[in-house]
Amino acid sequence: MNRKNLFLILVVIPLIIFISWYNGQSYAGVKGTDEHHHHHEHTPGLPEPIVDLETSPETIKAQEPATIVFYIKDSEGNPLQDIAIMHERILHVVIVSEDFSIFGHIHPEDFGPLTAEMKKKGRFAVDYTFSKAGRYLIAADFGVKDLHFSKKFTINVSGEPGMNPLKKDFSREKDYSDYTVTLTSKPERITAGKDSTLIYSIKKNGKAVTDLEPYLGEAMHLAIITADFNQFIHAHGDKPDASKGSDPMGHIHGMPHDKYGPEIEARVVFPVNGNYKIFSEIRHQGKVILLDFMVTVE
Repeated sequence: MNRKNLFLILVVIPLIIFISWYNGQSYAGVKGTDEHHHHHEHTPGLPEPIVDLETSPETIKAQEPATIVFYIKDSEGNPLQDIAIMHERILHVVIVSEDFSIFGHIHPEDFGPLTAEMKKKGRFAVDYTFSKAGRYLIAADFGVKDLHFSKKFTINVSGEPGMNPLKKDFSREKDYSDYTVTLTSKPERITAGKDSTLIYSIKKNGKAVTDLEPYLGEAMHLAIITADFNQFIHAHGDKPDASKGSDPMGHIHGMPHDKYGPEIEARVVFPVNGNYKIFSEIRHQGKVILLDFMVTVE
């Protein structure tokens, strides 16, 4: 056997096998990255929970159903037993594509009732079909006692069609079917690390909407993400001035009013400068409406 063939056998072929395995690996056992942009203080002596993610099938393909499983554990790797219902659900799963064209907000309860076995094992699953190939952020939000935790993951989806290049749109007034929504902020120039208030003004067919309904215990749910996926914030909106003096990210249990509108305010502290995509969900006349804006933080 000559040296060239020996080199192929000992070096090149194993390298090709490793690269193929790595690109096609499942997300079994992937641990979530901690996020703490909810501004809840940790209880002394309460260690950070661990979240592992698995997928079925192991290699996710675009336009084919997949199951995403979360294992929520204590610091010693045992199933966490103190998970609390937070905003009417035990786990909030946010899915966002890298080009920001796809957004999902789903829960284990959407696919069937919670069981004692799920809680005992700390195992919660959701089903999702990724419509495009590419990179996605998956965030898992949950509560432990009176604390709010968020873990995020990034996964790659194979197949076709692929994602489009990211489009930057900093419009502050947009139409969503019959609704026109205007976004302003206080202060007008948003600065990293400082309190900011996002103000949504909502109209339908030119008339102010004054009968928005609570959605999952809040006037509005917001998912705020940087283009590099390094920052993820789950925030909530309320009536104007309702949250003054309270936690910028809202409370864990949710205490909704009956009606909201035409303005909704959300207090947010953006951790770093850069461009952020803001997805917001409201409910009107029984229908959930998804809003999206992009802002620059200095």
